[in-house]
Amino acid sequence: MMLWAAPLMLFALNKAPNFLTGKIANDERVVFFPTAATQINETHWNIPIHGWIFEPEIDSVKRKALIKALGKMFQLKDTETKSILRQRLMPFAVDNQSLQYVRITIVKSGQQLIHRLPRSAKDGHFFGNLTMPIEVEDLQDGKLHYKAIDSERYFPGRVHIIPPTGVSIISDIDDTVKITNYLNKKEFYKNTFIRDFKAVPGMKDVFLKCRSQYDNCTFHFVSASPYQLFEELSSFFEAEGFPLATYHLKRIRVKDKTLLQLFADPFEYKIGQIERILHKYPQRKFILIGDSGEKDPEVYVELCKRYPEQIEKIWIRNVNDADASRMDGVDEAKWRYFSTGSDLMKEIKR
Repeated sequence: MMLWAAPLMLFALNKAPNFLTGKIANDERVVFFPTAATQINETHWNIPIHGWIFEPEIDSVKRKALIKALGKMFQLKDTETKSILRQRLMPFAVDNQSLQYVRITIVKSGQQLIHRLPRSAKDGHFFGNLTMPIEVEDLQDGKLHYKAIDSERYFPGRVHIIPPTGVSIISDIDDTVKITNYLNKKEFYKNTFIRDFKAVPGMKDVFLKCRSQYDNCTFHFVSASPYQLFEELSSFFEAEGFPLATYHLKRIRVKDKTLLQLFADPFEYKIGQIERILHKYPQRKFILIGDSGEKDPEVYVELCKRYPEQIEKIWIRNVNDADASRMDGVDEAKWRYFSTGSDLMKEIKR
């Protein structure tokens, strides 16, 4: 009887759910979102980890039905646009894995450190906070890299190690650095789901010039887009040559009321997201970049009133002939409207 016990137990452990073992199943994926670290003292840093664990459900009947319905709505005929639609919709139709934990490895001073992260929520998202000393040799281009423990696949993540002083660029995404045409809902959905993403002309050069001109310059994308679009957005910006950034997007779950947050007024959401960044880095200076299509001018005016010493500049891409009244309350020397990145190049100076 005992001879059978060992192999049976081994088989059971191999098949045991993540809840018990922390093993990422073969049909699961883990995506890590870039985060920003803060310095605690001369040697130690707070390292936030944010990830998402899910089953892609590639053969899901619901997913296929959704793609078919949207294909008809957009009158799609060519295989290329259908392929883009499938790729963009896939993250919205996954099976989020709750109550699971992920283990990560970080290489520090030549040693491999293992950390177990807290269990995931209903939407598959999980968060961890590590405290550790950081040495220059631990970093690659100012980032601390890590990966999930998995024997065959590679699930990487990164944390931006942000010094207490310097300049941070906080930017919206849609119609600010990526052409979306939010004000035309038909075009908005097509640009989001069935067309190749396109950058606003000149904005990559603006970001690169900021990085070269400002000390300790870092970048943060704050958007009302959902995390389901993160991989597509991140791949697009990296392919375009934008500097790497942290991402602060909306958490939604298609199966519950959080889906309605996609259509909520972005004012309070963006105020909250940006304030958290401002509070984390009270000694840094900030440049806020947005567009006039929604509430970015009002959000940035309010933030400038609350944090006048931290916010140095506000740049708004004017997409609907907005007038200067939307920036009432902000010193004229602090803000400007623009159409393309070339309009801002002269604004970037030490």
